[in-house]
Amino acid sequence: MKTLEEFNAFADQHLEKDLQALDQQRVAGKNWLRRMWVLGLLPVILFAVFFLRPAAAAGSGYFIAIWLLTGIVLAVGAGWLVKRMMLRQPGAVAGVSYQQSFKEKVVRPIIKFINPDFSYQPLNHASYEEFTESGLFARREYNISGNDQVYGKAGNMNFQFCDLKVTHMPLVTLRGIGADVVFEGSYFIAQYSRNFHIPVYVIPRISLSEGLFADKHTDTGYIETWHLGKKVLPADTAFNRQFMVYSPDNDTAQQLLTPALMQKIMALQERSQAKVFISFCNNRIYIGISHGTDYFETDINQPVTNRRMLTDFYLDFISLLQLAEEISE
Repeated sequence: MKTLEEFNAFADQHLEKDLQALDQQRVAGKNWLRRMWVLGLLPVILFAVFFLRPAAAAGSGYFIAIWLLTGIVLAVGAGWLVKRMMLRQPGAVAGVSYQQSFKEKVVRPIIKFINPDFSYQPLNHASYEEFTESGLFARREYNISGNDQVYGKAGNMNFQFCDLKVTHMPLVTLRGIGADVVFEGSYFIAQYSRNFHIPVYVIPRISLSEGLFADKHTDTGYIETWHLGKKVLPADTAFNRQFMVYSPDNDTAQQLLTPALMQKIMALQERSQAKVFISFCNNRIYIGISHGTDYFETDINQPVTNRRMLTDFYLDFISLLQLAEEISE
């Protein structure tokens, strides 16, 4: 695996120029949006000054209706005309294209830097089946969305990695409260030639306060631990303070969770500063990092020259690959 220092050197040499150019496009798009807001409000202001005031002075309901209808038609027409004119401005193109260009000029080269044989699909993500087959979360009618799928082969394992958001609308909910966020973050699946005949599940330990004020990126109420098997207590006390392990067979779980593997799991959770969920099931390992970040979905109000997001993605991805390779050894 390439080191963080190698990644930073690659970013300096191959990405910095494109990041600067993309940020200029972002600023142009942001300025264009501001002008759109101002010019969009102008017909409304003119309507209020030149139509509503004379209508109110007329005092007649008939004249008020005529003035109001005329003003609405003119305001809508003026707004449409302004929009057509603004869409022809260079800023409109810059505001739309910079987000698309970011993935092609920045994200795709990063994936190729990690491994030229890895494939990157900006619009793809794990499916409903690939989420529920982990066995961690109860089977419900989830809404699955996501993007930025990377898949490939490392050693003797095939893998996929993506941004994923899973929500569920409960039958009963308080007014104004939307769907439950079951999971939101990075989702990784590795498939091996070996088979985990007995499943093993690793879930983060949730404190009482965390249970009362649930993490907005993961609702642990959708994890039905009574279906996961018996509680297992590994020998590593530091690991036990952070995670709970479930499996139908204690010996299998103890044998699978080697000291080196548990260290990598703890390091992943500490580095990401987010809850980590792991399932060893059939011939796959499923890993979810519930950081709530949708990597590479740029915000027009945030500069793209800040490489923190790229670094976090790189470290998450490399950590997941290393953890999965620990299983295959």
